[in-house]
Amino acid sequence: MSNNNSNKTYKVDVMRFLDAADIRYQMRGDTFILPYNVDGDEWITAIKVNNAQDTICIYSMYPQNAPADRLSAVCEFITRANYDLQIGNWELDIRDGECRFKTSVDVEGSEDVPALMKQLLRRNLATFRRYVPGIRRVINGGNAKDCCDECERGGGATAAALIQLLAALQ
Repeated sequence: MSNNNSNKTYKVDVMRFLDAADIRYQMRGDTFILPYNVDGDEWITAIKVNNAQDTICIYSMYPQNAPADRLSAVCEFITRANYDLQIGNWELDIRDGECRFKTSVDVEGSEDVPALMKQLLRRNLATFRRYVPGIRRVINGGNAKDCCDECERGGGATAAALIQLLAALQ
């Protein structure tokens, strides 16, 4: 992959998208930091722009690292959650227990980065919210299979919370 237009910066495209959607953010280098607080859940979503690779990655990070004695259960949960996901994947850093959901896109040659961003961010946030209650229960001692099954049956985030969260992306 290479950026055909060496003057092109996807950072500007992402900034325009977030500003147009009235989504507040902070900048840390080439990373956009979006704080969320929905139904009492707080987390950070990071949008990382890599012009050299022509990629944009979105990471929603669960705010509590899994403790060492629950890593195996959290690993089982995210493996189950990942199995049928068509877009995105859960990641677990076994060194410190950080758990995050990632979506990414190759934007090389794309003329409509904001449209790609809209779909990518919507999918990221919706999937993250769907599985967060299960991750929380597993970290607190729940059975990984049962918690994942409940999230996949619709026992994750409430519909109202998802509507509120995704309203800016309509």
